[in-house]
Amino acid sequence: MAEQSEFLRLLLKHEADVKAFIGSVVRDLHVRDDVFQDVALSLWEQFAAYDRRRSFGAWARGIAANKILQRRHQDSRFPVVLSDQTIAAVLKAFDRTEEDSVDQAQALEDCLKGIPQRSRDLLALRYGQGLRGQEIASRTGLSVDAAYQALSRIRSALEDCIRRRLGLGGGSA
Repeated sequence: MAEQSEFLRLLLKHEADVKAFIGSVVRDLHVRDDVFQDVALSLWEQFAAYDRRRSFGAWARGIAANKILQRRHQDSRFPVVLSDQTIAAVLKAFDRTEEDSVDQAQALEDCLKGIPQRSRDLLALRYGQGLRGQEIASRTGLSVDAAYQALSRIRSALEDCIRRRLGLGGGSA
């Protein structure tokens, strides 16, 4: 039961990404849905062999690429005009994007730990609770302008910190 729950959680978390990969290669909507269903079934059947040290999304996209290539080689009418090498390049691009997102999320998490609690509280009000400047001002005792300025400075500091952590430069030390 725990394995089923884990599989379902991972599949739902990565479903949109896997569908986006399939859709970037297979243009026909109905065929895309068929391929995704085929991929989901294969993922379930092979889940016991899934290496949990590896990204589920990358594993699922790899299986999707293999399914697309298999179907294209089995059916000359399969609506994919991209070469095998192009499909592999698209797969690598998706994998790099996922890696970059994980790196950026980790950098943000690390940077958030380094800012004062008051700044984290302002960010929580704005982005966690979705409050606007007026509401933030009334809750914190700041003026509306001061709340917006503080949030702007915090975002800028976080952006600089993330850039430094990712080695992108452009920020102040």
